[in-house]
Amino acid sequence: MVELLTGQKAITLIKSQEQGRSLATNFLQSMEENGLFDIVDARVLKEGRKEEIVAIAQLAKRCLHLNGKRRPKMKEVAVELEGIQMSKKESALQDNIGDTEHHSIVEMSEVYDFSSISGSICFDNVTTSLLSGES
Repeated sequence: MVELLTGQKAITLIKSQEQGRSLATNFLQSMEENGLFDIVDARVLKEGRKEEIVAIAQLAKRCLHLNGKRRPKMKEVAVELEGIQMSKKESALQDNIGDTEHHSIVEMSEVYDFSSISGSICFDNVTTSLLSGES
């Protein structure tokens, strides 16, 4: 999810003044310093709603918890993404937008069927397949 939000690869080190820090570390620090929108990819900012981006970022932050037992299970991630997507659709109906071509990061849950997954699974495999266009 962090890769999708930022447009950066997880294994590529951040090339900035914080040389040698991973994407996960940079993302978590940005979240702590209220700098989420500084690290989010411009396309996501353009197409997504701020509430939606914050909700997904909070979920991604929980997925990166150092203690694996405190990370959400994939089924929980899927349910939360579906909830975010539903609130987006409800908001669109309330605003009378009706734009069926509007895509966002939340629609990731439609690209990959999370419903059949149970237990904790490395999320990097999911994000990698989504970024490479596999479904």
